[in-house]
This record gives sequence, C-alpha cells and structure tokens, in this order.
Amino acid sequence: MEFMLRLSLRWGLSLLIAGALLWSPGEAMACIPGLQWGMDSSTVEQRLEVSLETARSLDADSSAIYRVSNQHIGEIPVEKLDLRFGNQGLEQLVYSLPSESMTEVLAGLRTRYGSPVSTIIKNSDQVPQQVWIWNTEDDCITAVRAEDQKFLLSYRPSRLRPSLL
Repeated sequence: MEFMLRLSLRWGLSLLIAGALLWSPGEAMACIPGLQWGMDSSTVEQRLEVSLETARSLDADSSAIYRVSNQHIGEIPVEKLDLRFGNQGLEQLVYSLPSESMTEVLAGLRTRYGSPVSTIIKNSDQVPQQVWIWNTEDDCITAVRAEDQKFLLSYRPSRLRPSLL
C-alpha cells in the first residue's frame, strides 16, 4: 500500500511539473524566429544580420519604418521586408512576396494555423483585393493579394485573445 501511495504521489508531482512547463507563459515570438514584439531596432539588426541605416519614412505617430531586402522565408525570396518600430519597439512586419509564392505561403499558413477568415474588399476604384486573416493568440497575420497582383503578408501583435470571446 505504501508503495502505491509513493507511486501515486510521484506520478501526480510529475504531472504537475509537466503542466507547469506546458502552460507557463513564454516569450511572444514574432513571425521570424529569434524576433520578439517590442525588440529595439539594434537588436533586430543583429538578429537579422542587416543594417537598418535609413528609415523609409517617419510617420506622424513617431513610428519609424525600415525596409530590408535580400531576405527569405524558407527558400522563398522576399522582395521587401518593412519593419515598423514604435515607442514600444518592433510592432509590425510586412513582407512583399512574389505573386507566384502566394499559394504555397497561404497553404503553409493554413497548415500551421487552420482556416483563415477570408474576404474580398473593393477599394474606391472598385478593384477587388483578396484578404486572409489569422489570429494566433500572439500574432494577427493578414495576407493580401493587392490590385497590382503583389502579395503582401503582414504580422503584428494580436490585440485580442480569441479565448476571451
């Protein structure tokens, strides 16, 4: 009987430790491995091994946008990667990808995060844009096939946890 009690206590303690490891909050990763929302620009430069020497624009809300080239997602070349930094550090990533990569990227996102919310939006010129959205708890991912057939992929921190709905 004592043996069964010790075995039961060990099993319960092991289960408690495993649960604590699984449900403990981790660092919120942005879409590129090694990056986190809120990182400063110099840390992002080191992690991406690039120089963010010139800002593409400086918005009125004091967020700097930097453009990086010669990046890849796996083996897919990225035409442009824009990184937005605000007062709290890294707050958005926007990829411009070759249009022929769209199907593969959307399939990868669907495999990883499930079915997206999708819609077609017509801008003022009545030109339709296809939009797909995923909320991953950490990121809000938006994919857009723009009117000029460019394929854009945007990541930003999620403002809403689906578990709250």
